[in-house]
Amino acid sequence: MILYESDSAILSFDSSIPCLELIIKPGLRNSKEFKKTHKIVIEKFIELKKHHANLCFFIDGRDLYEITKREIEWLEKNFFPRLENAGLTKKAFLFFDSEAGKSVLATYKAKLDGTKIIFKEFKSFQQAKTWLRETGKNNIK
Repeated sequence: MILYESDSAILSFDSSIPCLELIIKPGLRNSKEFKKTHKIVIEKFIELKKHHANLCFFIDGRDLYEITKREIEWLEKNFFPRLENAGLTKKAFLFFDSEAGKSVLATYKAKLDGTKIIFKEFKSFQQAKTWLRETGKNNIK
């Protein structure tokens, strides 16, 4: 079920896992749109968490062109703490193939160190969904 769509992203909900899914569309996007999308992710996560105790988060960021230092800082200070406080414990990412993407992912991982959020990256959509479904069902890492 699609919850939000913009020129740069699609946010949906998969009730079979349950999982909030953020799909980054190809192309450039501005910081304002980046923050707006992530604020909506937080709002929808908080709303859905009330009804789905094991709600997790999935990001397909393969088409993420770049992320600025300022956006990383915003994620670290605003986005990650709010998701953790809302109860996020599992997050899956699709694997980045570009050097820029790998750099973003390394930074992203480092910012999650020390949080309660278990973060794993995958090479396929199906692998990520299977991991999220199984860890939610069995409550294991």
